[in-house]
Amino acid sequence: MLPADAPAELDLPAFDARALMRRAALPVALAVVAAGVLIFAGGPMHAFTDALRRALEADPRWVLAAIGFEVISFSGYIALLWLVGERATPRMDLRTSAEVTLAGAAVTRLLPTGGAGGVALTLWALRRTGLESREATRTLLTFLVLLYAVFLLAIAVAGALLVVGLGGDGSHVAIAAVAAGGATLAMGLAVAAAILRPRSEGGGRIGRAAGTLGEGMRGAFAFLREADGRLFGAPVWWAFDAAVLYGMLNAFGAPPAVAVVVLGYFVGMVANTIPIPGAVSGGMVGVLLAFGVEADLALASVLSYRALAIWLPAPVGLAALGSLRRTVARWGAESGAPVASPAPAPRQWTPGPELQPA
Repeated sequence: MLPADAPAELDLPAFDARALMRRAALPVALAVVAAGVLIFAGGPMHAFTDALRRALEADPRWVLAAIGFEVISFSGYIALLWLVGERATPRMDLRTSAEVTLAGAAVTRLLPTGGAGGVALTLWALRRTGLESREATRTLLTFLVLLYAVFLLAIAVAGALLVVGLGGDGSHVAIAAVAAGGATLAMGLAVAAAILRPRSEGGGRIGRAAGTLGEGMRGAFAFLREADGRLFGAPVWWAFDAAVLYGMLNAFGAPPAVAVVVLGYFVGMVANTIPIPGAVSGGMVGVLLAFGVEADLALASVLSYRALAIWLPAPVGLAALGSLRRTVARWGAESGAPVASPAPAPRQWTPGPELQPA
């Protein structure tokens, strides 16, 4: 959910290695105990036991490939943030975009930040560059629209392929149809909000949300007209992060059809909106099981994917967090100096005559 504002007085937490070790000690201890139980457990726990055994027999080539996929994925996010951010302020250059992206990953995953996750940190950083609150929010919203448009399109395409039997064996058509239909409806509503231009002030919560979404969509369309190569950052972010899951499925066994992996990945990400621990993993595993993937393979692959996605960026993100603190401090020292003009803003998008509302 996009925060209404990011307080200018927000302080980035300092890195405390001992506090981090204390924070990680309990999960590590529980994981060791759980592993011991699973190794010797039987009966209803056999799926988890088999998943653990699969994990111990993983193909190291695919594990290394998955690590590479995750690195490439983050490069896409950085490129897109750089494109959108530098149009608003010259301070959001490539280096700063990388710092914000990686620091956001660390803040979200490791540190007690009072709910200030990656999105809130990005908005805060935009404010620290000198942007007014409304402009910073508009910039972040445009970035999120460009990013999540690919998310919805991937669900719609993967679901449609499975419905017509081109991406799998044609089973569980209902699941694929619901996913594809929901994604298509969401994209249609977003485009309608851009064309109809509902007011972002007044009209209740729905009207304000539609107006805000329409504003973000129009900003995104303006960037699409520019055809900057950094726009490929959005599909790179999603495609290579999903490729980590595909790599883990290969590392532990035989993966299902690519469309099944794509649908499982993105439906699992939709489950991230549910405030329940393990919702993402549960959503991914559930879709894979529904399409016939063996339980132990699905469990081992999804849990390994989550481990890579969460912990691999953490050490680099902690270093980026310190670098971002120094960058923001430098901006503060330069606050009395004039700031260079930002890059030209993208042309404002307006619908053609065939799309104008009656």
